[in-house]
Amino acid sequence: MTEFIPGVGAGSLLRSELLADGRSTRIGAIHQIDYGQAVVLTHDRWKFDAGGIPQFSFLLATAQDVYDPQVDDDEVLLLRVEGTAPLSLEHDLHAVREESLRTALSNNQDPSPSVVLDADLDPFTRNRVSFTGVRCKILGTFYEDDVDGQKVLEFGADVDNFYATSTYRVLKPIGDGLATIASYLKPTGRPVERVRIGAVRYSATRRRAKTSKQADAAVEVNIRDFIGNKTALLGMTRMGKSNTAKIIIARTFAISERQRAAGGRPIGQLIFDPQGEYANPNTQDGTEIAAIGANHVRIFKFGADGTQSHVKPLNINFFSENQIDAVQGLISDTLSSDEAGYVKDFAGTSYADVQGDHSATTHAQRARLVLYGALMRAGFAIPANFRVRINISTGFQQKIINGVPGATAVAGLRRNPFTAGNKPNLVTVAAADVEDVVEKIVELRDAGDADANNFAKDIRWKSVEPIFTTRSGNRSVRGWRNLNPLRPFHSPATRNDPAIEIYEELVRGRIVIVDLHVGAEAVTKALSESITRRLLSKQTEVFTSGQEPPHIQVMLEEAHNLFSSDRYKDDLDVWVKLAKEASKLNLGMTYATQEVSGVAHQVKANTANWVVAHLNNTTEVRELAKFYDFGSFSDAIIASEDRGYVRLKTLSSPYIVPVQIDRYGIALVNEARQAAGEPPLVLNGMAP
Repeated sequence: MTEFIPGVGAGSLLRSELLADGRSTRIGAIHQIDYGQAVVLTHDRWKFDAGGIPQFSFLLATAQDVYDPQVDDDEVLLLRVEGTAPLSLEHDLHAVREESLRTALSNNQDPSPSVVLDADLDPFTRNRVSFTGVRCKILGTFYEDDVDGQKVLEFGADVDNFYATSTYRVLKPIGDGLATIASYLKPTGRPVERVRIGAVRYSATRRRAKTSKQADAAVEVNIRDFIGNKTALLGMTRMGKSNTAKIIIARTFAISERQRAAGGRPIGQLIFDPQGEYANPNTQDGTEIAAIGANHVRIFKFGADGTQSHVKPLNINFFSENQIDAVQGLISDTLSSDEAGYVKDFAGTSYADVQGDHSATTHAQRARLVLYGALMRAGFAIPANFRVRINISTGFQQKIINGVPGATAVAGLRRNPFTAGNKPNLVTVAAADVEDVVEKIVELRDAGDADANNFAKDIRWKSVEPIFTTRSGNRSVRGWRNLNPLRPFHSPATRNDPAIEIYEELVRGRIVIVDLHVGAEAVTKALSESITRRLLSKQTEVFTSGQEPPHIQVMLEEAHNLFSSDRYKDDLDVWVKLAKEASKLNLGMTYATQEVSGVAHQVKANTANWVVAHLNNTTEVRELAKFYDFGSFSDAIIASEDRGYVRLKTLSSPYIVPVQIDRYGIALVNEARQAAGEPPLVLNGMAP
């Protein structure tokens, strides 16, 4: 092999990494070449000995002129097989073949194909017709460079020179040579952490690759390419998208734990799981992400009863003061179809206590009193021993209890609904009295009572009151009736806002799975948006304070429903904000879809990593062909329906690699567990 690179010593990286025996095998020579394409002349015997030359094979072309040391040949061209190409004498050879068949047919009484088509050619002619041309795209050039005094293998995505075609010999990379090409990473300035993701797979038919022991050339990626960047998982349902996602998640977790052990900040991962396949075992994988361990994985789901420490309720307690922001968000989304002014006021006002601002806190408490009354009217289950705190003067309390006389007399409740607190005018109202107290305050205010008018003058009260009374100005509104669809979100037993808990778990570097496979679609959709809105808010708080936000990865399914072109025009849409602001907020995003055309062009244009499995129509493939050179694989993407067979382009990879993705299983789970210091799992009584 050394004669392929004259003037280069045995220690050459080009030779040791790409051209050495066992790393490549000779299959022909260059017949034609320009800056973008080459035609390779090969022979049936050479193809057979090399284990075949399937479409999309990588090939290497190297210059040779052992008699001229001046030839600059210390570089190797990387080619990819695109198809076949006619040779200059091929027409004449076809004519010879045709004539031999005509002669065989004429000279035999029996015209059956078994006689005619077995006609012998003379050895010389047979050898000549065994030559074929292979059309290749030139992907670029491998060469050596000095970096900080060390020889490294570099790759340029073009050709800076080419020689006469007789100069080049062509080899097919195999074994470790093929793995080197498939796993080559261009320098990006990012830390490098290589992990295996699968093996090179050129074609759906793998017989020759297996018999020639060329079916397991490892493909490694830099897992850090996926952290903080957008990753697209594209392909039809059941084509292995979630399997790939699980590999990325598990590998990222291992990186996170190693960072933690070294004193760095861990990486949180948020998974929206509409099918429950990340939280629960399935027959496809035999295990699940949650198997990494209860200490490291948190599952939020509807109906969680608290018996498992790592499984948390997803429901919100609409009567909890510390969950009021989440409650407001969900109600605002529900009321958004109503264009009444009070709806906009409600969405734009805070109902949480304001530390250090007594007046704002007082009015927030009063507005919550009205809101809780509206929830009770809508049939929300009330927590045990529930009471509402409000600040109300003693004189106004007496008016509510005893009423007021005069021309606009208002009758009182004739009972005391207030329980005194430890501060003047600070009282609580029991659940059974909330609606009556609110009704009486509204009645007194409408009658012109000064205390009632002062009590209900703030915008917070005014924006909530129509929900309770179903009146906005002079017209009737649905008010609390609009809250009925939100009852499935509510659980009186939930103590903390799940969105806040989820964010805190992410900051700790845990994997958080939001299990959405149980629950109405409208409920799970709104809750996902609420969680994401809180995530963006918290990351923005950190970013605008001048600090570095923690790294968090977000996994999304059915991305075409979240990032459509029409939706992308709405800057207030939570998913659009996530797509636009993710990078600066250290939010990595992995999105999966079978509708490439359904995702806004801006999202795809900012996608760093592409994993493309089988797509079943030309519309989606044409859209995909706008990016990199996926168009070269269009026919194969439509034709090949093998699960896990993908075309992979990552941030650090300079070209697309056809890959059979490894299956996520117990071995990878245990690798992640080991990084976290956990003992390995054992399945069926046997260690994996």
